[in-house]
Amino acid sequence: MEDFRTDRTRYPTRSAYVKPARDRVQRVAREWGLTEALVSDLTLLASELVTNAITHGRVQGREIGVTLTQTPDRVRIEVRDAGDGLPKEQNPTAEDLNGRGLILVGILADEWGVITQVVGKTVFAEIYLKQETPVGCNGVSHA
Repeated sequence: MEDFRTDRTRYPTRSAYVKPARDRVQRVAREWGLTEALVSDLTLLASELVTNAITHGRVQGREIGVTLTQTPDRVRIEVRDAGDGLPKEQNPTAEDLNGRGLILVGILADEWGVITQVVGKTVFAEIYLKQETPVGCNGVSHA
């Protein structure tokens, strides 16, 4: 069985919850002993994925779920929403204020994608770990 760590939290689908979600990912990643560079990348990924879920996947009365998982070889962030639309990369102009979120996700993540469900979808991003990154514990924490 692989060593892993998981942190799961739910948030209302309101923009005021982007910061608490981002802050939690940052805090948990630091508690797990990940490098500051990795913490920074995970924090930005959380911000972009949660913002997209709240902006495009909002369903009245439903929450979004944020899951951070570390295995020996990668860290994965997942954001689940109840919306039925699928994310698509934009081609923003220099003047556009929006449309860069998935571009950033593609730059920061080694792998990312979408898993569709009966209700909603999960968008995930993974970063592969280098050997010098501390890994390994058995446990699950829930908010």
